[in-house]
Amino acid sequence: MLSYAANAFPPLIMRIKILFPLLVVALIALVVVLDGQRRQAENELKNLTIRLEQLQGNNQENQERAKQIVDRVRAVIDIPADITPTVATIVDIEKLQAQNPFYKGAKNGDYLIVTPTRAILFDAERGVIIDVVPVQIQQNAAVSSSAASVQP
Repeated sequence: MLSYAANAFPPLIMRIKILFPLLVVALIALVVVLDGQRRQAENELKNLTIRLEQLQGNNQENQERAKQIVDRVRAVIDIPADITPTVATIVDIEKLQAQNPFYKGAKNGDYLIVTPTRAILFDAERGVIIDVVPVQIQQNAAVSSSAASVQP
């Protein structure tokens, strides 16, 4: 009987010798897959953070930049001092040009300045007004606030 028990251990040792490298390879593969998923999630988080910062922006910095743009436009065209125009940066000119011919001469990075009576396209790099059109502000009766939609 002693020989039977002694013979039982070698297959167990053989199994361990075979399974141990497989287990190590499986764990390494698991670590690689999990690290890849972690990196992907980290990149998505970084992209979402950048988009959120772009959407929210630094409100004070945005207001200062808008004031600078309006001051430069006021040097070229009369905008009453008691009016605070809305300023927007053009970021997708192809989409805007497809929707409205007003944006024909504009490019990404130009500014749209909207007052109660007109919309002004301004190229800050050249310091040039690209186009000016009258606007109609339509009060929405369903909304009790002073929100208005501007249509150049």
